[in-house]
Amino acid sequence: MRLPAKPRKPRPIHDDFLSRIAAPPPGGIASRAECLEQLLEAFRDIADRDDIHHAAERLTLAQAWIRREADRAAADPIFAPIRLAS
Repeated sequence: MRLPAKPRKPRPIHDDFLSRIAAPPPGGIASRAECLEQLLEAFRDIADRDDIHHAAERLTLAQAWIRREADRAAADPIFAPIRLAS
């Protein structure tokens, strides 16, 4: 015999919820903080709004920023001895 489902508790609504739901991801990411914010927003897109397409756009921007920063780090002469050692 199956028990009746428990009623779901309402989720808290953030003050900026409506602005976040309609806000497209930025054109590019300029800082580490912006990258982290986009990653968090991507998780929110999936968890709260089940919006995989918006999350994918945000993750693409974050991936581009990570690759750009990795290329900049690889070009930094301070890391040359580490690259030679590996």
